[in-house]
This record gives sequence, structure tokens and C-alpha cells, in this order.
Amino acid sequence: MKRILLAICVIALFGIAYTYQSPILETNEAIYLAKKHLVTPPKEWQASFPKIKGQVVPWKVNRVELVKRRGFWSELMNKRKWEITMEYEAQQATVVLNAYTGEFIEIYGPLN
Repeated sequence: MKRILLAICVIALFGIAYTYQSPILETNEAIYLAKKHLVTPPKEWQASFPKIKGQVVPWKVNRVELVKRRGFWSELMNKRKWEITMEYEAQQATVVLNAYTGEFIEIYGPLN
């Protein structure tokens, strides 16, 4: 019984350690995903977001930053997000991505 309890505790400890130190996306991959989200925004953002053609636009990356996410659980588990600020067609937008999976979180900045 003690061995089973000890094994469960060890497995839980390794699971928490892996979650705390999960691998993060590389900078180039985060920039690529941010550009992809600007060219084809998620469905809920398409109505308020201007249409962009990926090949025509000269892209300029102003800022790429890896930031800690806010919230008790996120700070406890060391969760992070990428904030990528890009300039295109005299507009600037910041795309926020999950640093571990590359999932879209939000876009903010002057979009009109």
C-alpha cells in the first residue's frame, strides 16, 4: 500500500515538474504564427479585422516579447505568452499567442 501511494506521489511530482517547465515555441515560429493569424484571423475576429493579403504586405516586426500570464494558476505554473507587434500597411497590431501551443489568444492595437 505504501509503495502504491509513493508511486502515485512520484508520478504526480513528475507531472507537475513537466507542466512547470514545458517547452516554449521558438521566436521564429511565434512570428510565423502571428503573421498567419493576421492574414487569416479566427472567425470571431473576421468581422472587425481588415482583410490582408500575405504576399503583398511588407511585414515589419517591431517587438517580440515572452511575457508571464496573469492569474493565480498561471503564475503558480509559470505559464507564458508571446506578444508579437507587427507593422503593415501603416497599421500596427499586437498578436498574443500561447507560448507553448501557439494557439491564438487575442489581437489588440489600432486596427482601423
